[in-house]
Amino acid sequence: MAVVSTLQAQPLPEVKDLPDRPEMPDVMTMLDGTKVTTPAQWQRRREEMKVILEFYELGHAPPPPGNVKGWDVHAHPVRNGTANYRLVHLTFGPDEKLGFDIAIFTPAGDGPFPTIINPSFFSTPGVNFVNHAPPVDPAPATNSSGRPHFNFNAPVDPEVAARGFSNQLDRGYAIVTYRYTQCGEDNPNFRTNSFYPAYPGHDWGVLLGWAWGLSRVVDYLETQPFCDTNKIIALGHSRLGKLTMVATAFDDRISLGAPAGSSGAGTGAYRFCGPGRGGKEGIEDMTRKFGYYFVPRLKDFTGQMNKLPFDAYWYIALTAPRPWISIEGTDDQNCVPNAVKQSVLAARPVYKFLGVSPDRVGVNYEQHRHGLTPADWQAALDFSDQQLRGINHGRKFNQFPPEEASASAGTNAPTNP
Repeated sequence: MAVVSTLQAQPLPEVKDLPDRPEMPDVMTMLDGTKVTTPAQWQRRREEMKVILEFYELGHAPPPPGNVKGWDVHAHPVRNGTANYRLVHLTFGPDEKLGFDIAIFTPAGDGPFPTIINPSFFSTPGVNFVNHAPPVDPAPATNSSGRPHFNFNAPVDPEVAARGFSNQLDRGYAIVTYRYTQCGEDNPNFRTNSFYPAYPGHDWGVLLGWAWGLSRVVDYLETQPFCDTNKIIALGHSRLGKLTMVATAFDDRISLGAPAGSSGAGTGAYRFCGPGRGGKEGIEDMTRKFGYYFVPRLKDFTGQMNKLPFDAYWYIALTAPRPWISIEGTDDQNCVPNAVKQSVLAARPVYKFLGVSPDRVGVNYEQHRHGLTPADWQAALDFSDQQLRGINHGRKFNQFPPEEASASAGTNAPTNP
């Protein structure tokens, strides 16, 4: 079945009818073959790109509900009064019956503060402490193999969480964090819960649903005096890096996107991931293991990758001219450094076309496996300081691992968390 968008004159073809294109699909050529040469054309091309991504990968989300509100469940100082904590329940949607909980940590003072939205694998701080349960330190225990073992379902004490965000708070950033599964369970049955039953006419995969949920946080932040709405940063790791990437591309209110360790269907170009194309997590692996993230149509590209009419760098191009950085580990078992490199390099000309420095597209590698480390946070904050606050830490964000390291990584990697 072909779908006709109001933004183009011809229907989008099914996968079998697409032409072969081994090269990265050009974002600067419109569907009718016209080359983009003006900012007005670029805006039309951006809408075409969104239509293509929705049709072949993400699905279609409902429009913004327009009625996001929040009420404080808890609010008190933390870190000996140097910061403040609030647990806020958001409501929105039909009859205001949808919603989820977010934890907000702000430096002491009036602000406004640059604000980081950080979806998390851990429970939202304070949600499980209505009855004053004892605090639980989220530091990992060690399992029998000697590797860290995280209890992602353990309750998180706001004081412990605030100490974990000490670097961010001390540098003048506010943090908004929440457990991502409130915006859709991470399994094929996600349509039975959260937002999805309220919007039965939409074919969105859960990845787009998670991104849609992050945008509801932005809705709320726009009403809050503590938030500098010109400095909203989205940062998530692994599959939350994917949701960060999608949310930043589709929501222009996000000032800076920082996907970290986003793995397959993340920053790394599909054409340079997967069997015979760089290893690790390709489109075949992602649609087999996590098909519910996407629309079923994406799986049709298995075995015919050259027909893919987009690639990961489109998400970065859609973010332009806003700053964007990929936070990576040199030894990440799920990410292909060359695939990340191809995406970053392909996106930079769009920034140049829009009259801003290509340095607004950054990448940073720290020496570690799949995880989000204090050094990663340091890099993200330094990049944000540079791009949004005019604070130069003398760092460059254009360094990739040596080519031999990129090529030598194994192809039998475990599933990304």
